[in-house]
Amino acid sequence: MLFISESLKEMDRATGVARAPVVLVVDDHEDTRQMSLIVLRNQGFHPVVADGCEAAFASACEAQPDVIVTDLAMPDGDGWDLLHRLSSDQRTKEIPVVMLTACATESVRQRAAGAGVAAFFFKPCAPDVLAAELRRLASTRADSTPA
Repeated sequence: MLFISESLKEMDRATGVARAPVVLVVDDHEDTRQMSLIVLRNQGFHPVVADGCEAAFASACEAQPDVIVTDLAMPDGDGWDLLHRLSSDQRTKEIPVVMLTACATESVRQRAAGAGVAAFFFKPCAPDVLAAELRRLASTRADSTPA
C-alpha cells in the first residue's frame, strides 16, 4: 500500500492534480466508522478507518494519513495509548491527531492539549466544522512535507 500511496503522490505532482487528503478515523463503533466514511468522502477526503489502537497504528504507519481522528474508547487500549504510540514512532510522530470524543469534560480537553492533540471536539460535532479543521491540518502538513 505504501508503494501505491507514493505512486499516487508522484502522479499528482506530475499532473498538478491535488489529491484528496487522507484521514484515518479510529472508532470502536462500526456505525460511527461507516458514517465517517460517508461524511468524509462527501467533504472531499479519502477516509481510512480502524477499530482500535493496533489497527490504527498499523494503518497510520502504512497509509501515512494527512490527519488522524481518534475517539478515546477502544477495545484494545484507548486514545491515550494510541497518541503515545504515534508520538513515539518516527514514522507517525508528525501526523496531526484530532480527538473526537463523547467524554465531554474540560479535564479531558486539557489532557489532550498537553498530549499534543492538534484539535479537540466533543461528540456530536457538526461535519462542516470538523471538515474545516481537517482541511486546515492537512494543508499545514502538506506545506511542511518535503516534495
